[in-house]
Amino acid sequence: MRLPKLRWAVLVGALLGIIAPLLFFTSHHFQDYVAGGSGAFLWRSGIWLMATDGQEHEVSAYLIIGISVAANVLLYALVFSLIWCVGRFVARIVT
Repeated sequence: MRLPKLRWAVLVGALLGIIAPLLFFTSHHFQDYVAGGSGAFLWRSGIWLMATDGQEHEVSAYLIIGISVAANVLLYALVFSLIWCVGRFVARIVT
């Protein structure tokens, strides 16, 4: 089986990394799932949102939210690139 190129793995990881914050801010039903109501933490850097408590409509709060979303995108892209590297290593051993 042929692996996709690394840039596609990073792109898919980045897209999945931005989906969780987008769903968190757009769907109230999804907030418990992302934020930990059921124990599933899809937005790993969402813990940084605690820094905005009490200052929700200030510029610094929006900056923290942006940094948190960017960190989640980078984290997912890194994880997908590591999975791709492991897959490539296994593919080279098998062939």
